[in-house]
Amino acid sequence: MTAPRECFPKLKWLNRRWNKWSLTRKLVVFYLPLFVLPSIIGLSLLAQNYNTAIRANAEAYSETIAKLTVDKLEAAVQSYNNVSLHILSSDEVARTLAVPVHNEFEKLGLQQQLEKSVLPIIGGLDDKRIIGCVFVTDESTYIIGQDSQEPLDRQDLAEIINANGAAYWATVKSKSSDSGNIGAFRLGRIIKDDNFRPIGTFYLVVSSDVFREVLHSALAGSSTSFKLADYQQEVLLTEPKIQDNQITDALRLKKTLSLNGWTLTAEYALNTLYATVYRMSIFASWLAGGCLLLGLAASYLIRTDIVIPMAKLLANMRRGIRGEQPNALSKFKGAREIMQLNDTFISVMYEIYNLVAEVRKGEERKRKVQLKVLQNQLSPHFMYNTLNSIRWMAMIRKQDHIREMVDALSNLLRYSIRDTDELVTLENEVNIMREFVKIQQVRYQNFVFKVELDDTVAQCRLLKFLIQPLLENAIVHGLSSINHSGEIHLEARKEEGMLLIRIWDNGSGIEPERLEQIHELLNSGNSNHIGLLSVKERIEIFYGPQHGMEISSLAGTGTTVDLRLPIMGEGGGTYD
Repeated sequence: MTAPRECFPKLKWLNRRWNKWSLTRKLVVFYLPLFVLPSIIGLSLLAQNYNTAIRANAEAYSETIAKLTVDKLEAAVQSYNNVSLHILSSDEVARTLAVPVHNEFEKLGLQQQLEKSVLPIIGGLDDKRIIGCVFVTDESTYIIGQDSQEPLDRQDLAEIINANGAAYWATVKSKSSDSGNIGAFRLGRIIKDDNFRPIGTFYLVVSSDVFREVLHSALAGSSTSFKLADYQQEVLLTEPKIQDNQITDALRLKKTLSLNGWTLTAEYALNTLYATVYRMSIFASWLAGGCLLLGLAASYLIRTDIVIPMAKLLANMRRGIRGEQPNALSKFKGAREIMQLNDTFISVMYEIYNLVAEVRKGEERKRKVQLKVLQNQLSPHFMYNTLNSIRWMAMIRKQDHIREMVDALSNLLRYSIRDTDELVTLENEVNIMREFVKIQQVRYQNFVFKVELDDTVAQCRLLKFLIQPLLENAIVHGLSSINHSGEIHLEARKEEGMLLIRIWDNGSGIEPERLEQIHELLNSGNSNHIGLLSVKERIEIFYGPQHGMEISSLAGTGTTVDLRLPIMGEGGGTYD
């Protein structure tokens, strides 16, 4: 339990060391396997191609060796077939076997006579060539030289008889002698008299060393082995004597001897042939595996130091853009450059947050000052016009209409100072505008004021006295110079989720050049049209630049002013 805990300080030390590395050094470690792996792959392909070439050469070489060995084996088999054929064709041997035997003495004499006839034909007995010759008749068995104490069984003798004079090679037998175990083959034929009647069989006991020497002479060093099997696939000889599990990779070629049906299997071992290639392949495999592990480890470290920190940095940026406070942004560990970038971003967000707070405070103060200035500008201007109207009425008529005008003026003054809230209902604003129009109708008598107020917007709230400058402009600039009955219409309704207030008249209108100048002056903020500029600035300051005022006019037809405001309810909140 203590060993893992002792490893933690080392891991922490390595982690600290890794975190101090620059991104360049980490990328070198990361891309190092990408340079090593191609070399390993090239080495593997080279080894594979080399193995293929060696195997092809080995196959051609083994094919040649196996063919030459089969030719030698068939030559040896043919030579002993010829020896057995000479014995078969010997009249002396046939006459000797045809003589009946009555006792052991006659049998011994007959065997001596067979030895005199056979030994010259076979060239004498030799442990390396022909060990013995055995004659089998219905009456007796004659053994010249050596033979296994187990004679050929009935099945083998039957096979010799069935061969009808052709050579028959029986399975290997062995005999215990002073020189050790002597493996031998039986080459048998049937013997017939002059009338072609079978009188017996004989077989030569041929030493296996004859064929072993042929196989041994064909060996190409220790990488080649031969197996000689009979027609029943029973192994007769193996040269050299090795176990099957000693050969893990070999080329195997099978050839069949045409004379007796034996099969020669040549095994060409490739283990030692390209052992160097094996070692190179193993080394390349280990090196590739090591590079792969190194690449995976480097990739994991790069992921923890670059990919994950960059994802966290991106998340911080998105949260900062959404307006979250800088102290809510997270700090993390990773590559030194990314950590510094994240710290710098958080610092910048702190600066932006503080600047935004200061700007908001300044804008709030500015808005209040501007509203105050606009209201201060509005009061003297309005009072001047109202008093001027009273003066005219007093000079001309001196009637009771002065009371109505004073009442309307009182209502206006009371409306302006009674409620300090900047927002009033549209219904109240329209009612007070009626009072304003009464006052203006004293001076400009030849016009009417019509209101179309939708019930759904009656309780919507808007800035106080926002409509008054527009009505005043319509009266003073639009209707004062016409010679026909004037009309001013005020409409209010919901349109596309906004509050639309439209004021239009049938006055003299505005020339296109003058209208374009008014638009430019309002956009620049330096217009001498105090009423229009005040309305525009109040809307942009309080509601935002996405809301505003549009002016359209045709000379001689009239002027239309549209106000697009958000739908605001009690407390200034928007509602549908």
